[in-house]
Amino acid sequence: MDTQDVQAALREVVDAASGWRESDDQTFNEHHLRHFLDGVVAVFGWAPAGSVPALLDALNDTRRSGDPAPPQEELLSEAVRKAESVAAAVTDLAGDDADHDRRAAAALTTVGHLPGRPHQDVSVWDRARGEAWRRTEELLAAQPAPVRQVVFDALTVPGESGDKQTRLIRVVRSGGGLDGSAWLGRLGTQAWLGFNYWSWHLNRFTWEAIQAEASAGRVNPAALATWRRTRLERSLSDISDEAERMWPIPNVGEQWADRAIADVEAMPADRRSAWEALLAHCPVEVDKAKPTAGWRKQARSLLDAVGVDDFTARLDDWLPLVGQARSLPLRMTACCPGHIKDMPPRMIDRYNVGLLWGLIWMRTMCQPSEQTLRSLGQIAERAARKISGHGPASPKLANVAVAALVDTDHPAALAQLARLSSRLTYKSTLRLVEKGLARHAEARGVSREDVEEMALPGFGLPLADKLGDCSYELEVRGVDAVVVWRNADGKVVKTPPAQVRRDHGDEVKELKATVADVAATLVATRDRLEGLLRRDRSWTVEQWRERFLDHPLARTPARRLIWTVDGVACCWAGEALRTVDDTVVEPADEATVRLWHPVLDPDAVGPWRDFLTRHGITQPFKQAHREQYLLTDAERATGMYSNRFAAHIVRQHRLNALLSRRGWSYVQHRNDGASYDLPWLALPDWGLRAELGVAGIEDRGDDLVFDTMGTDQLFFIRGERLPVPLAEVPPVVLSEVMRDVDLFVAAAGVGADPNWYDGGPQGRYRDYWAQSSFGELTPTGRTRRDVLAELIPRLAIAGRCTLTDRFLEVRGDLHTYRIHCGSGNILIAPDERYLCIIPDSAKAKEPEMYLPFEGDSRLAEIISKALLLAADKKIKDPVILRQL
Repeated sequence: MDTQDVQAALREVVDAASGWRESDDQTFNEHHLRHFLDGVVAVFGWAPAGSVPALLDALNDTRRSGDPAPPQEELLSEAVRKAESVAAAVTDLAGDDADHDRRAAAALTTVGHLPGRPHQDVSVWDRARGEAWRRTEELLAAQPAPVRQVVFDALTVPGESGDKQTRLIRVVRSGGGLDGSAWLGRLGTQAWLGFNYWSWHLNRFTWEAIQAEASAGRVNPAALATWRRTRLERSLSDISDEAERMWPIPNVGEQWADRAIADVEAMPADRRSAWEALLAHCPVEVDKAKPTAGWRKQARSLLDAVGVDDFTARLDDWLPLVGQARSLPLRMTACCPGHIKDMPPRMIDRYNVGLLWGLIWMRTMCQPSEQTLRSLGQIAERAARKISGHGPASPKLANVAVAALVDTDHPAALAQLARLSSRLTYKSTLRLVEKGLARHAEARGVSREDVEEMALPGFGLPLADKLGDCSYELEVRGVDAVVVWRNADGKVVKTPPAQVRRDHGDEVKELKATVADVAATLVATRDRLEGLLRRDRSWTVEQWRERFLDHPLARTPARRLIWTVDGVACCWAGEALRTVDDTVVEPADEATVRLWHPVLDPDAVGPWRDFLTRHGITQPFKQAHREQYLLTDAERATGMYSNRFAAHIVRQHRLNALLSRRGWSYVQHRNDGASYDLPWLALPDWGLRAELGVAGIEDRGDDLVFDTMGTDQLFFIRGERLPVPLAEVPPVVLSEVMRDVDLFVAAAGVGADPNWYDGGPQGRYRDYWAQSSFGELTPTGRTRRDVLAELIPRLAIAGRCTLTDRFLEVRGDLHTYRIHCGSGNILIAPDERYLCIIPDSAKAKEPEMYLPFEGDSRLAEIISKALLLAADKKIKDPVILRQL
């Protein structure tokens, strides 16, 4: 631009400022301030050499003739200061006198003050900005490599983005000679190269930097891992796949991979070479269900080279670590520039999934072991477990682990599949488990349920032994497994002595793994038994004894349940099967056994509850105390559907978790106009399907997933879409399905959340929350009240407690409290003031007392709150004290 144009642009900028002043206080808003400063700096800072004195005079003349107000005068002074700084920096970059450090500082100054690039050329202001950019690019491209390196390092900051960075990064790279080591250091902390637009332009430079570092013997494992993930996420097929063969072959940052790398690097050169070749053969396209014959042939040769025994021993050491929390954290741009978030620690590296695909299938080519198969079951469960905001950790890895179990003909593999069938909620992987169980059932000529029951492992229970001077015994307590250690004197100790851990480390490690497996299998067995309440399932006495009553593991929950033997209800007590009046039962061999349900024998419910109390039996889930949902007159009138649980407001993410846990199928609804299936439950024994109507209310905004949902009708269908009258639905099925739905609206409803006491967004749900929290009791609440009536007299605070129709009233020293038997929420009498106590904040230990059933956390919560509030003068929690 010539001097005349520069002066005209300067005049335009200053004149425009007079119109930006606010009428009341003569200040500029943020946009006007930035625009004004950019204008003066662009015109003055990048002015042609030799024109600065004349421009300065022109600027001063403008200031004097315009007689600016104080705010404008202050802005003009700031603009002149910045413009002079830029002008000095441009002089340093264009001259020959400045050293590298001074040039680097000058380059950062010019880059930091560059105005936005003009998108058109219609005004002198546009041309001034364009000239500033042209001049800066010209100067930067001509700088020595060390100067451009400083600018490059300053621009390549993960999370920051913009057209300015994209263009300038290309400019400083144009002269070559940049060192990528610092860039790789920053890259190694990222999930992949793709955190903003400009990073795409660094693909080639990144790969060349990795190669240069590798050639110099300075491989950056974390950056190499990021690059491999980038190739997967961004499909960079135009760049060499040489990175797949660089060491370390596993991506660092996961516990199993770190262990594998350390093991291989500690080997002699010849063995390390063989292992590296084996690992390099593993990464494949994990969409393949099984490896090809060619892949297996080469894998066999590689296995022979490393030694099958060494391979199985090392892999059995690595596999238990798969899916555990990452050892190196990763970050990535969440949605837009400047929004950086940490990746979930359980997120599994996609590249390593391909490597594990090969390792797992190689392991199936060797002799299986119970330890390996246990690890595969754990991997499937961890990989299928959902991570908030991401879905399952790695569906592909879960599917690979399950496929390997299905392909292994070993009782422990079948046991793991049976356990996974009641533990997994991710439908895709669960279908593979179901198909595998069905395949094994067909091969044995029995039903799928028979296979599941026959495959239940016994774990060698009862399990007790000695290690050194210590003895141990594995005790099953409810659905938990605990190891009790005793020292040489027979005294119970919390942990084995250090000498035992040192001399018998492998045995202790194996015992811990067994305990974890026993506990997980107990939970799965409990859940499977409860699921039988809505099934049409029966056994011969021989099958029943073998699979349940006398089974080393299943006997723990099975002997606490009520069964019918040829229609006679009985339960194990006092080392014998007994009827409700304690008569000993000797089942005939030809008798048929079923699981007892209270809906089919309502008159016996009270006597059976007394039986459980009399014998101190805690059932693994509600059976004698199970809620019964019988057909009402209103439902007989509607005929085809029930409105019993309609018009409830639930949180969708909680609803989704509960549906999955109870075996229902559901896909989260989004506010995008698409059509979604309603939550549904398959009832194959009865040829029915239950469906629950839901509709979205409010979405989260960021991903359009509905946060709150409204419930509607519950109905049953047969075949394609044939509605079934409720009166024709078997009473057990109707009761069990309605019990599920009652659980959904109670546990996922906003009324169950004490944080919604103010009614949620804009208080719209205040009336609903109050009704749900303190209204009439549901069947579950009524059952809980009945149990409390039995339990409260046994408590030390019984004299301070009174049960009403809906509340447990507790008299403290400061106030009287009313705890709702359904929601567990609290009102302070007599003014009915709400007292918010989050269960974790109560700091009251759960009571150590007999409970007739397990699994009702709300019951234990209510008792804990009662114990806490009865001694309200001793409460120290500041959150609670402020409310009291």
